[in-house]
Amino acid sequence: MDITTAGILMVAFLGVLLLIGTPIGLALAISGISGLAMTRGFMPLEFLLSTFTYSYTANLSYIVLPLFLFMGHMAFVSGISEKAFAAAEKLIGHISGGLAIATVFGCAAFAMVCGSSVATASTMGRVAMPEMLKRGYAPRLAAGCVAAGGTLGVLIPPSGILVIYAIVTQASLVDLLLAAILPGLVTAAIYAVGIWGITQWKPELAPRAERREKLGLNGTLGVIFSSWEVMLLFAVVMGTIYLGIATPTESAAVGALIALLIAARSSKNRKQLLAEGLRETGSATAAIFLLIIGAGLFSLGLSTTQIPTRFAAWMVSFTDNRLLLLLILLVPYIILGMFVDGISMILLTMPIVYPVIKQAGIDPIWFGIIVTKTVEIGCLTPPVGLNAFVVKNVAPSIPLGEIFRGCGFFILLEIIVIGILIVFPEITTVLRTSI
Repeated sequence: MDITTAGILMVAFLGVLLLIGTPIGLALAISGISGLAMTRGFMPLEFLLSTFTYSYTANLSYIVLPLFLFMGHMAFVSGISEKAFAAAEKLIGHISGGLAIATVFGCAAFAMVCGSSVATASTMGRVAMPEMLKRGYAPRLAAGCVAAGGTLGVLIPPSGILVIYAIVTQASLVDLLLAAILPGLVTAAIYAVGIWGITQWKPELAPRAERREKLGLNGTLGVIFSSWEVMLLFAVVMGTIYLGIATPTESAAVGALIALLIAARSSKNRKQLLAEGLRETGSATAAIFLLIIGAGLFSLGLSTTQIPTRFAAWMVSFTDNRLLLLLILLVPYIILGMFVDGISMILLTMPIVYPVIKQAGIDPIWFGIIVTKTVEIGCLTPPVGLNAFVVKNVAPSIPLGEIFRGCGFFILLEIIVIGILIVFPEITTVLRTSI
């Protein structure tokens, strides 16, 4: 069979498997195996499958993923989110829309030790949603800021999405984590300005600002250091990486240990805490590695058909305008984000898209940050905006349509942030080039 025909059949088979509801990891693996069978035959395929799952995942650098997952779980059970929200509320809760802005910065703080969008939205939703609704915030603004704030968990390091992107593309995880810090802070700042602006324009969305006594320097420092656990974990993980003291794997291991000690300090039942953390981490890691193995088989099968290479050459010859090429490549991510989760998006598309950006000379680290921003948008868009459903679970009294309506405003803010990162790519390079 002609290899191009085999590649087309392979991609079509993947589409059929996804449409009938096959789990994405299995769909990728099955379609990849079918492609290898068509292009290489069954004897070489049998030998490949006997060693592939081990050889593809037996990489010490991959251990960073379960370590970050474990650290995030320990941070969740130790109550770090409540302290981060309380500190943000004391600092900025008195301005217009202050509680919603505090929620965003609380999400940003928790994202520094979590790495998951869904976990950030769920945790901060339980803390902030009741308080905002009790104080008279419009349900759509309260829901929107929690769902959008949760998306910071996929961008601000340690980010699970960036770890997956690094695994799939072999890009430097250190560079990706450093490149994501400033875009994450810019996103939080744009959210805050947007909330302040819309509550000024539509005062009915939030109660009137409260008058409070000024904290002063000592009071402000006291509030900031009340959430010392967040600063400690972030300093250990990112500080050691930035200073070159430790690799991402080493810093993740130390961060996981410190998070465990913090959680043990706040809990009496330490054995149950450890057992639950290991069980949750193991379950999540197994699910992600099934996706990684499936994506590896799909990528290997697709590469034998030469479709990624030919597609890359065609895309580059289609236009020599990098901005236009970038916008064309981002459109599928916006569409896919409406239906699949971020990890699946990365694993599904990178075998085809990554050769294009390499041949076009686009910085893969910068592109990774931009793609992560589209993943954030996908967390907010119907019909499968995961963060919107998380908020619905936290606040069942709010109609789902109202939650998506609140998310719409933050999607516009996300588009603005993407525009800023495209116009000023230096935002993603300044920290990683200063080492």
